[in-house]
Amino acid sequence: MRLAGRSVMMSAVLICVAVAAACTSGRQFSFEEAARQLTADTDTLLTSAALRVAPDHRSDETEDRSCVPGQVRRLVRAEGEAADAPDGLLDTLQDMGYDRIVEDLDLRDESPEVSVVRNPLTNLTFELTVLDGPNVRIVGRTTCYVPREDARS
Repeated sequence: MRLAGRSVMMSAVLICVAVAAACTSGRQFSFEEAARQLTADTDTLLTSAALRVAPDHRSDETEDRSCVPGQVRRLVRAEGEAADAPDGLLDTLQDMGYDRIVEDLDLRDESPEVSVVRNPLTNLTFELTVLDGPNVRIVGRTTCYVPREDARS
């Protein structure tokens, strides 16, 4: 029970840091552009890192629970096995223009290894969590947007 509470707290801290960092960049992408780029970056990451993800362990959804009313964000989640996690995943993301914004050592106690990266041009963030063994969880997200009515899915 104690570990579960720490995981929730650590995720909350990581999300706050990612949101604060996202507010500091220049050009604002539209929701549709950001969602397409998030999907493309996720596909590139999974392919480049040879991450084996079962179809039922990947989701791509639009949600509004963590945004102010009237706004949405795109989330992509994937969980699988990567032989060189997390270094291979971090190297791939850095090659794609992402910068590490949270150092795992700053958060380390009894928690799993966690890294958060953000692309300063697109404001997309990825949270990488190394689970037991070679298993890794990837959560990619856009910032919150006011979508066009015809773009909601």
